[in-house]
Amino acid sequence: MAVLTQASVEVARAAPADEFSRLVGEYRLRAFHFALQIVGNREDAMDVTQDAFIKVHRNWSRRDPNRPFAPWFYAILRNVAIDFLRKRASRREEEPEAAPDVSTRPGPELLAEKSQIKEKVWLALSQLPEAQREVVVLRDLHGFAYKEIAEITGQSVTTVNSRLHDAREALRRKLGRFL
Repeated sequence: MAVLTQASVEVARAAPADEFSRLVGEYRLRAFHFALQIVGNREDAMDVTQDAFIKVHRNWSRRDPNRPFAPWFYAILRNVAIDFLRKRASRREEEPEAAPDVSTRPGPELLAEKSQIKEKVWLALSQLPEAQREVVVLRDLHGFAYKEIAEITGQSVTTVNSRLHDAREALRRKLGRFL
């Protein structure tokens, strides 16, 4: 008779392999871009993305199958990215926080499109407060609805709307002549 260990119970409750593989394939690139836009470094974004998928797999049994996958996944991805930023900040308490490397690009497809305007937009986005940058990335770059952003961030729709408005105003000020 086989003995069930905690690990085997966890694996049994985890996502079915074929469904999980399909979701990884579907969300991998978008998740990486989101993580890159939050943490600002290609290697760190790859680590954050991988950690988020591991958490999704481990917590599959806690997911409500009647709710969309994307907001649940992005909430996990967001939390992993924020935890990463906190750990990184605590390691460099004495150093001033630097802006992300604006030359970092998510892949070769974007290297060909590198331009001064993109550099300015990326720099301006990286200078926004984390909460504002996050809602801009989720809404304008990933296309989430206000309600989904509220669910992902744990904020009210009103707060999301306010942060998005403030972030866009700050970007208009920073990018004035480029818009």
